[in-house]
Amino acid sequence: MPFVRRWRLTRLLDAELPRWWRSAADFVAPRRAPAAPALVVLVAFAAVGVAVLDDYGVPLDEPVERGRGINAVDYVLGDGALTDHAHRHYGVSFEAPLILVERLLGLTDSRAVYLLRHLLTHLLFLTGGFFCWLLARRLFGDRRLALFALLLYLLHPRLYAHSFFNPKDIPFLAAFMIALWLVERAFRRDTAAAFALCGVGVGVLVDLRVMGVALFAAVPGLRALDLLQARDGAGRRRALVTAAAFVLAAAGTRYAVAPWLWSDPSAIVDAFATLFRHPYHGRTLFQGEIVRWPSIPPHYLPTWMAVTTPPAALLLALAGAAAVVRRGVARPRDVLRNTGLRFEWLLLACLTLPPAGVVALQTNIYDGWRQMYFLYAPLCLLAVCGLRGLLAAAGRPWARRGTWVLAAAALAGMAADIVRLHPHQAAYFNFLVDRSTPERLRMRYDVLYWGTEHREGLEHLLARHPDETLTVDAANDSWLRNNRAILPAAARDRIVRAGEAGRAVDFFVSTARRPRVPSPPSLGVLYTRRIYGSTVLTVKAVDLSRVEEAAAAPARAAYRAAAAGEPLFRSPASDLHPAFDLHLDGRTLTWVSASCRPEDTLQTFLLEVVPVDPDDLPAIRRERGWLGRSFQFGQFGVRFDGRCLARRILPDFPIRALRVGRWWRDEAGEWRREATTIDLAAVRRR
Repeated sequence: MPFVRRWRLTRLLDAELPRWWRSAADFVAPRRAPAAPALVVLVAFAAVGVAVLDDYGVPLDEPVERGRGINAVDYVLGDGALTDHAHRHYGVSFEAPLILVERLLGLTDSRAVYLLRHLLTHLLFLTGGFFCWLLARRLFGDRRLALFALLLYLLHPRLYAHSFFNPKDIPFLAAFMIALWLVERAFRRDTAAAFALCGVGVGVLVDLRVMGVALFAAVPGLRALDLLQARDGAGRRRALVTAAAFVLAAAGTRYAVAPWLWSDPSAIVDAFATLFRHPYHGRTLFQGEIVRWPSIPPHYLPTWMAVTTPPAALLLALAGAAAVVRRGVARPRDVLRNTGLRFEWLLLACLTLPPAGVVALQTNIYDGWRQMYFLYAPLCLLAVCGLRGLLAAAGRPWARRGTWVLAAAALAGMAADIVRLHPHQAAYFNFLVDRSTPERLRMRYDVLYWGTEHREGLEHLLARHPDETLTVDAANDSWLRNNRAILPAAARDRIVRAGEAGRAVDFFVSTARRPRVPSPPSLGVLYTRRIYGSTVLTVKAVDLSRVEEAAAAPARAAYRAAAAGEPLFRSPASDLHPAFDLHLDGRTLTWVSASCRPEDTLQTFLLEVVPVDPDDLPAIRRERGWLGRSFQFGQFGVRFDGRCLARRILPDFPIRALRVGRWWRDEAGEWRREATTIDLAAVRRR
């Protein structure tokens, strides 16, 4: 319509608002690229996010992060002391506002609290996508390239799932994208106000994660280049004033949003020390080997990025990086001057230098590359650089159209992966990982590790037993507790955790956090969830009287088969446990007790093997000499007709001895262990 074409909101705002605020309307009616397609995409993603919000569980860390936010808010309001020292490692710039919104709305129900948190986390992720579009539109001046950047950012399967339940890495990714836009805007406008606003954004970024200090150092460094190239006193003064405005705003914001600095500013040293040595140690499965943090192999981070990022994004980012380097070599002065090419080199530095620093400094990262998800921000923009180069190289119209078709097909494939894996997109792997057999992937990488899948297991049990109260156990009680908290109140009341009940377990929910040894066909399995053919969630009945006879039949058959043979070892009854027999059939070890007390099924049983050749042990176990296997009865055992039965598979290397026993808590709540060693050579001689 002519009237609509003549109406320019930007002109109105240019006339009525101060200069520093005029850019607020730039996305509404930009001169170069209409915003309508981007806004439609963001609104559509927001609508889908609201629709699927209730499909995701609560991860292991989220209650901890929420508690950190509560502690900070109470401290600021004068209602308590700052007791959580982890504030030094993880800021509260995101958590504190969440707590304030939660209290403003008067939310007390755990389900409402976590749904609100997941919604706001996802909206922040979408906000990062909006600034990705703004930045791509400014850098490339093409509405289609900007829209491609937005979709590439939003459709990463792993990040899409994490955008609902990850309160640490997703806010940092979104804040990093916003900070990049603020940096580009500051250097384009070249005013003290623009650099001060950029400093505020970077200060928040550093609070969310200390690694944001890289961007804090980059801005004064680039201003120093401008200072050296200034031709007059006015230019040099502008460079100094803007750099000072940035540093003061960033440092002031960092101090303002970190309550723990108010009483002890020197503690900032400890915060930055975590950039080199995070105080968390553990182990992870990587390429079929168990590796310890922080001593991870140098190729850990690039490998995880390569196997869990959509291939189209990787290939285009490589092409974009090559194009940026080629243009920089051809025009080195433009890299030094305040130009768009220099900003592209900044993107390249943001993508390559942090991983190089992680390798060089042996920084402690774990659970894949989630601490480095912010790298996807520069990767997206470099991928658009690559697509721009391909379009420029495709001289003929049909070649350009074909390039766009391939780009659209790549985005459609990413969207299809999100739909196919829902709600477990966090388990996404690309074709660089061998997924030809179910165990190839699970035995090489941790597939799922946040525990959100426990919610699906609980919902299956509730649907299967609609009118009963269920006593449920899990390998990690926190996973069970967290995911029960997001269920409706009536459903929560029907789920009783084993630790609360003090009684025998009815059902057990387990996941494939990381494989120990291959397990025999499980008994009492009621439900499984597979991804890429590999089981990542199992719901089983421990008390077979609670399920139909078909589920109990395999356990009864296994008991009859074991009882018919001569036991490998027979343990007499004691005050600590009833008599039990061990049967060995090939590599399957079966533990049978003809008299099973309910409390026996609450214990953690111990199985250790001593190899004939110590070199058969994984390196992580050689220092101990034992290959320990502690396992909960509920995960590998069943209870029926007063009997207990559990099965495990032994490793496939020659074994000299077994140690069997159990862990239990005494009256003081301390863990105790009872174990018996079985010499297999002596057993064979008998």
